Amino acid sequence: MAVSGAPARPSARVVLVTTGAALAGLLLLAVVTSVSGLALFALPFAATAGIVAIAPAAPFAQPRSILLGHLSAAALALVVTLLLGPSLWTAAIAAALSTAPMLLLRAPHPPAGATAALIGLTAPDPTYLLSPVLVASVVVIAGGVLLGRLLPAHHYPAYWR
Repeated sequence: MAVSGAPARPSARVVLVTTGAALAGLLLLAVVTSVSGLALFALPFAATAGIVAIAPAAPFAQPRSILLGHLSAAALALVVTLLLGPSLWTAAIAAALSTAPMLLLRAPHPPAGATAALIGLTAPDPTYLLSPVLVASVVVIAGGVLLGRLLPAHHYPAYWR
């Protein structure tokens, strides 16, 4: 029998805790969206909440990577979209270019590339940087920190800076 390079299957307890953490994080994002009327439940931020639940110790799940990743990708995408106009091509260019500031800032966060792509497709107002990007990032981080306090097996964050 061939040996698999895949990770070991997690215990039922780990699956339940992780799934519960994902559900809690996404419900928090949905509640804040519903109560505030802000468009926070966009796919990049749902993906961020999932990463915080599934891989809370990963470098790309840390508050620094979430904040700097989404903010730098969004800022760059706003400029690219202003220069090129919204299109599928602009979305692809913005998403690809968003990799550079994340790496230079030592804040890799894969869903931030989706934030850049979304901006390249839709050309939102520059205030999009604050809401939903900053607000959604803070909500997801706060949810992760709260879960880290409530669930002993969910250690978050691993670091802040």
